[in-house]
Amino acid sequence: MADINRDIRAALEGKLANIVGIPPIAYENVNYDPTLGTSYVKSSFQPVSRRPAARGLNPQQLYTGNFIVTVYSPEGNGPGTADAIAETLVEAFEATTDISYTNASAETIIVSIDYAERRQGIHDTPWYFIPVVIRWYIYK
Repeated sequence: MADINRDIRAALEGKLANIVGIPPIAYENVNYDPTLGTSYVKSSFQPVSRRPAARGLNPQQLYTGNFIVTVYSPEGNGPGTADAIAETLVEAFEATTDISYTNASAETIIVSIDYAERRQGIHDTPWYFIPVVIRWYIYK
């Protein structure tokens, strides 16, 4: 049986990688040295729960979680750049979006987006950053 969390992460990161108009991506547990003065985004995969979707023998499981994409832009230039990137992400992961992914075993899964929302911007020298929370779910 395939590792469902690995497949969900791959689906979400694949969608992120194909968004036009966003800066470089810093993936989890991959070395990335940001260039001062240049925007980038950082992804984080957070599985939250695995629960039976119904009662009975061998019920389908409902998996839920968050995919957090944090937008980093250089401090001191106002929020406009980070706001624009965050809006691009929210639009790309619009509620009710379905993301199809086929793993190495030729099994296709569909990851559904419940919502995507921008959080408050935060200043932390030398960056201004905005977290974008993408809530996902999948029945398997």
